[in-house]
Amino acid sequence: MTSLRRPKKEHHSLSIYMGLITACLLRVTHPIALAAKAVAAPVELGEAVAPSVLGRFGTLARRVLTVTKQQWKPILAVLVSTWMVLSLIESKKACERQSLDATSEWSRYAMDPAARGGAVMMITFRLLPIWLRQSLCKEGSEEKTKLRAESGVLFADELLKLGPLYIKLGQILSCRENLLPEEWISAMERLQDRVPAKSGKEALELAYSAMSSGKSDDDGREAFERAFQNFDSKPLAAASLGQVHRAELKETGERVAIKLQRPNLRQIYDQDLALLTKIATMVDKIPQGKGNVGGVSQSWTDIFADAKGILYREIDYRDEADNAMRFNRDFGLGVGGKEYPTTALSLDGEALPSAAPWLRAPHIYRKQSSEKLLVMEYVPSTKITNIVNITMEDREYLADSLARTYLRSFCNNRFFSTDPHPGNLGIEFIQPPEGVNKDAKPKPRLVMYDFGQACELQSAQAEGILTTIEAIVDMDADRCVTAFSKMGVLKDGANFAKVRAKVQDNFETGKITVKRKKLKKAGYKFKDELEQEQSTVASSTTTNTTTTTTAKVKDSEVMGYFTLPAEYAFVARALSQMDGVGKVLDPDFDFISSAAPYIVEIKGTSTYLQDEWKKWMSSVTKQFDNWKL
Repeated sequence: MTSLRRPKKEHHSLSIYMGLITACLLRVTHPIALAAKAVAAPVELGEAVAPSVLGRFGTLARRVLTVTKQQWKPILAVLVSTWMVLSLIESKKACERQSLDATSEWSRYAMDPAARGGAVMMITFRLLPIWLRQSLCKEGSEEKTKLRAESGVLFADELLKLGPLYIKLGQILSCRENLLPEEWISAMERLQDRVPAKSGKEALELAYSAMSSGKSDDDGREAFERAFQNFDSKPLAAASLGQVHRAELKETGERVAIKLQRPNLRQIYDQDLALLTKIATMVDKIPQGKGNVGGVSQSWTDIFADAKGILYREIDYRDEADNAMRFNRDFGLGVGGKEYPTTALSLDGEALPSAAPWLRAPHIYRKQSSEKLLVMEYVPSTKITNIVNITMEDREYLADSLARTYLRSFCNNRFFSTDPHPGNLGIEFIQPPEGVNKDAKPKPRLVMYDFGQACELQSAQAEGILTTIEAIVDMDADRCVTAFSKMGVLKDGANFAKVRAKVQDNFETGKITVKRKKLKKAGYKFKDELEQEQSTVASSTTTNTTTTTTAKVKDSEVMGYFTLPAEYAFVARALSQMDGVGKVLDPDFDFISSAAPYIVEIKGTSTYLQDEWKKWMSSVTKQFDNWKL
């Protein structure tokens, strides 16, 4: 029996448009068919009629051209309309798939860049209404903040659907606070934890593809089964570039964690980064934005060049393996969390102590790792944000350990992980050694994972960071400006007096501050307090006083004097993420207050004492000069 049920709406619409196209094409092709018949006539009727037939062909050809010229507009309109309808239908289907799995279109976009281009255009259309409403709101109003947050969440959602490259680009751009609103930055920092994982058969296929050499369909599976056993297809963690599974080395039976890379990443990067670089170059040619991004001297071409290098390194797991191994050497971390001699030195040339009592990172099995597969020691831990049943003392200890880790990374190792978000940090508890008091409780230890994004600093940059930290602790504006110059963040011709005035104003208004009470407990001596002591002595012999007033300088007046090398953008990102984690552990956490007590470790005892002596002598000299006035 013939079905009388009406077709689905989308199929019904599609048949109407296909019918219109067919009618238009027939209107054009009918004269062409007649012309073809005329051309064939000489063979059938003989050579005698050929001239008349050729005349007919010329007439028909002119008729075809006339019809085409008259009707090209409606034909083009039908074709464009049809393309738009088909695109909308496909877009609707994609949205339905993405509502179930945000990563559902990643493979399709990898094979069809035009589809991803259409998706990028759709992001603009979805954001445009919010941007228009936002532009009508007063700056600083609650409504504008709400709309920014809404657009930030929407933008982050759309980046997640586009694929790993766009997630990573969003994270990299979010570390440059001068580029994006705060609401957007917070939305994109959460992207990494929102990527759904593949499990079961899909996870096994991912493992086989990571081991495949491409010679045959089964060589990946065979290579994987030769190397590993007891593979757990349920992932321990998932991120934009890959996911981590538990397994065992077949040769030794050691428990390991295997990081598997998602397919087609290099192909996606090759296609899209080339296009994005061209767009960045065009944006830089716009007069309003040339050489200036977010108020700081920087170009979009430079930003994408930095991002491009980082992104390509991150999809080669051999680079991540090397980064993790360097981190372990720098901190003296061995297999099983055991102490190991460090390669890092204090500023006076002495070897730094192993960090194993308070820090751990997985050992890397470099031989078994490859471009798409990273094999590391299995180190289970509690996520650092799950702090139930942990005392406040232990929380403060963990927060200080995190600050200590990055102080050493910045100033001694000159090498650091740029991504200390909660997903990459854990807590484990070390049982007290045998012979220790039975009532002694296990001690918490910080665990760090994922060294795919890492940054190296130059010697002058590391020295400048340490000087800046000390200057902030001492509220020394002059030394801050000296440190900025040493770090290379001030442009040639910068007005040092205005920069100094702004720094001093930030100290006086409390925009830059440290927890002095905490530092005093650690025995830190402040330069301004030393000067105050000397001032008290000087005031006993003279009544002369000197009063200084700091001139008010706007942020906009000094921002143009700064330039932002890529390394400092990643330092800022690491500090921002660390601050968020630190405040979860200890609400009073700030990096400088927690790190300053370990400056003596960074410098070494002899260098530290020499610098403290110089600091004291400087305060004495300054007060003596004031006394003479």
